[in-house]
Amino acid sequence: MGKGIKKIETKIKEVKKIKSETFLMSFVSRHIAKTAQPGNFLHLKINSVILRRPFSIHRVAQNKVYILFKVKGRGTNILAKSRKGDVLDIIGPLGEGFQISPQKNETTAKFKPQNPKSVHNILVAGGIGVAPLVYLGEKLKQMQTARTRMENLVLLGAKNKKEILCENDFEKLQFKVKIATDDGSRGLKGSVVTLLEKKLKTYNLQLKANIYACGPKEMFSEISKILKKYPKVNCQVSFEQFMGCGLGICCGCVIKTKKGYKKVCKDGPVFNIKEIW
Repeated sequence: MGKGIKKIETKIKEVKKIKSETFLMSFVSRHIAKTAQPGNFLHLKINSVILRRPFSIHRVAQNKVYILFKVKGRGTNILAKSRKGDVLDIIGPLGEGFQISPQKNETTAKFKPQNPKSVHNILVAGGIGVAPLVYLGEKLKQMQTARTRMENLVLLGAKNKKEILCENDFEKLQFKVKIATDDGSRGLKGSVVTLLEKKLKTYNLQLKANIYACGPKEMFSEISKILKKYPKVNCQVSFEQFMGCGLGICCGCVIKTKKGYKKVCKDGPVFNIKEIW
């Protein structure tokens, strides 16, 4: 296993249903809490399921780690029925996460984000794609000082108002929250990408900003088209992808990039959007 990656067994502290088919789980791991970065994921072994399942790190509070997930299949259905005290078998933290500070060596940097202390930071979540963005929001907030010239904004997309996730979490972090719903029951009627486009139109075309997005691949494609007008905007996207091993061995999670095929589990799950489109 790579540097910082460990196989850990720990007990579940809590499993809580927060929305229809959406659950918040917590456990204690000093190692994960100390070494994880926003955008990293964990590979969980679920009883009677052959392959492990990847879950984004949702939040870290001292030594307690949280994952947020939606029931979509057999594995997540079993996980949702877990109870306090059940043992979790975890490999992690895994993957390349969000880059939130400028690299010293920009010639070799994977990302070249604008200084997050002096520009707009825009988080874009499509449904359960919000899962890794709360931890990212916490880190961005920690970087903020009284002298910081920065706007933190999060755009949340959902099918309807009942499925909006983590609004209160971002409000506690003093993020401005904007919402889009497919049926128009809350906020803008339409997609979160449409909401992003409308927000960007209120800025100058020379806007310096960092966009951090998580959701379906189709969402990233639409964001890429919009950003053609904004050359100074950096955009990082976290892919939701099926994985086999989670360690870069099986090649079951490859995606096509401008430089050939890359593995989401090892080269990602976070990529510069310009690497893909």
